[in-house]
Amino acid sequence: MYPKVKICGLMRFDDVRMCVRYGADIIGFVVDYPHPVPWNLNAQTARELMSAVSEPSETCIVTGGEAEKILKLAFELQPNYIQLHGGESLDETAKIIYNLRKSGVKIIKTLFPDTPDLEKTAADFCDLGVYSLLYDPRTPNNAASGGTADLYSFKKLRDSVRCPVILAGGINSENVADIIKKTNAQIIDLMTGVEYSLGVKSEAKVNLLFKALRRSHIL
Repeated sequence: MYPKVKICGLMRFDDVRMCVRYGADIIGFVVDYPHPVPWNLNAQTARELMSAVSEPSETCIVTGGEAEKILKLAFELQPNYIQLHGGESLDETAKIIYNLRKSGVKIIKTLFPDTPDLEKTAADFCDLGVYSLLYDPRTPNNAASGGTADLYSFKKLRDSVRCPVILAGGINSENVADIIKKTNAQIIDLMTGVEYSLGVKSEAKVNLLFKALRRSHIL
């Protein structure tokens, strides 16, 4: 089984190139996020950093807020993915999907543990046509505080929907092999688990992450 690896919160050219070199499938940039987080970039800086991403890696912008703002960022930056991370409603998400239907941009919708009627809400977003969901233990108001993946809730959620569910929360080189074996997650998302400090990625940790996956015959 091959899980896609998404590494998020890139802020430096050297880190972008390094993550691409080691084989990260999706490179994530936090752009114009509606809450204060250490990884936040403006659109111009994000565009410059995204230019350092080369195939086969893909780009993702992580943002949130009103549909008009998100659509503006999508058309301006033209990422492969947009991760909606600000508690956007079904109606807002539907509007974004509709307006991006010809652009090729895929939508990742983040859901949080405090989402009301989580499984039904997840199914509703899948029915709208999102590419995938992301289950994150961190809410928009505490995005910088870290978190630990709830494997039981993740598996329950994944088994209740038709679209892929990305697993996030406290994943690192020491636990990634065990987490993948326990969940069969198709896509994993890392940020602080491969950082030296907030916003600064650690090549040693990225290297150990991919070594751990290969050693366990996951990659």
